[in-house]
Amino acid sequence: MTGRNLLLTCLSLWAVACGGGNGHRSIDESDDSSGGDASGVAAEIPSGLDGSEWRWVSAFCTEGPLDLGSRGYSSTLRIAQDGAAVDLTYDSAYVNEGCQQTIIQHVSPPEGRGELRMDETARVAVPPTTACFGQPEPPRPGELRRDGRRLEVLVQRSRWCGGFEVRMVYEPIQPTLLGDEDIARRYVAQFTMGDSARIAELFAQTGSVVEPFTVTTTGDPYRHDGREAVETYFSETFDGTPWRAMRITGFDHGDRQLVMRWEYMDPRLADPLPGRNTFTIAGGEIFEAAITLDGEPVLAN
Repeated sequence: MTGRNLLLTCLSLWAVACGGGNGHRSIDESDDSSGGDASGVAAEIPSGLDGSEWRWVSAFCTEGPLDLGSRGYSSTLRIAQDGAAVDLTYDSAYVNEGCQQTIIQHVSPPEGRGELRMDETARVAVPPTTACFGQPEPPRPGELRRDGRRLEVLVQRSRWCGGFEVRMVYEPIQPTLLGDEDIARRYVAQFTMGDSARIAELFAQTGSVVEPFTVTTTGDPYRHDGREAVETYFSETFDGTPWRAMRITGFDHGDRQLVMRWEYMDPRLADPLPGRNTFTIAGGEIFEAAITLDGEPVLAN
């Protein structure tokens, strides 16, 4: 088996995250029938959210405020249209705990009457500790609603509130460029989801992937130049890899470069396989992502 083929089937790492519920209550969450509400009204996603950006300002549980300030919590929410649905991408930090995260939540309208469906589709966190991992939200009914200039995201039976509804409140801000580590976490999130188009959007039009799995006639790593070639490379990679996830083990900052250290694991491997991506980022876009393996795969018996 070639190194590339092994890699393409080995990408089954931890899906990591930080955050989670406050853990002070325990509610039975086994019943999640989100077919229709009592009023029989079809929930709607507010219009005009595509491309908008928001800053978290407060949080509430059903029975009162949710204290996240003591954890040094902050979050920026960016929204992208996905057909009739929207993707909410949260870049959050718990400063007092040294934890950063990117979470993607897919919000889709009901097929008929009923509530919105809130599906958490990806979590990435640094560092990859149990404390920073938290507990991902299972699919839940919820709401997106505008309250004046503010946006409220509500999720029923949320882990944030020990099984009660959580309401997160955001205020609008001007769109900003993503930071280097935000881009790297997004790269991992979209990689885990197998979304080659969204990964390619992180790259400049002239951006490149340099990978060691396809060797040139001169024995050098192979370059995929241009956003279209980058998307094709990842699309072909994901087509042969039904099981994908990636764990970030740390970042190293250099002169105009960010090195993202990672591990991945596959059931056929005896140990996680380490590697790194060296990103050249400018103006909120990846101009080059050079992939390097830092070990040899060891197959399990």
